[in-house]
Amino acid sequence: MTQEESYNKINAIKWIGIITMTIDHIGYYLYPEFIWLRIIGRIAFPCFLYTTIQGTKNTSNFKKYFFQLIGTGILTIPISFYSGTVFNILFTLALVALSIKDKRFFVLSFVLSYFCEYGIYGFLLGWAIYCMVFINKPLGVIFFLVLHVFVWPSIQMFACLAIFLLLIDTYMETKKMPKIFGYLYYPLHQLILLAIKFSL
Repeated sequence: MTQEESYNKINAIKWIGIITMTIDHIGYYLYPEFIWLRIIGRIAFPCFLYTTIQGTKNTSNFKKYFFQLIGTGILTIPISFYSGTVFNILFTLALVALSIKDKRFFVLSFVLSYFCEYGIYGFLLGWAIYCMVFINKPLGVIFFLVLHVFVWPSIQMFACLAIFLLLIDTYMETKKMPKIFGYLYYPLHQLILLAIKFSL
């Protein structure tokens, strides 16, 4: 895969993650009876793991990257607390990033992930994707799929469908997502959906 193809893939998967997450949260906050919205939303988490792993490998300032994840996660705690989660997905992504950047933090990150959104499953899914992309693709694919056997019969098992997005190398060029948009969209779109929910 060329550098341009890699860039297009990362950017496209960011947008897919944003769109499917929005659909998921529309279902969660506004239309919980429409389970298909939540099923589509299962695609988002693997997408964000992939882009976080790529960000970890490509950033020139990991400390800044890490604390941006943690900082946005802290800002989002009041919102995620509403849904019963204190340490939201951004903390999970930060722990995956830390364990990949410095393997000495693997065990600590693994243990702490238990207390975060998606838990141990989410942490190991990040490592499955890392293995798939940077170590051994067939082994990573197997690891990715086996993890979803263990979340059955939860709708989270539909996240395994994201495997097709992660294995495709050629994506059309898409508009670059501004970094600040990527961080702020997570809390802001949920605030908007909550405002709509309470106004109905």
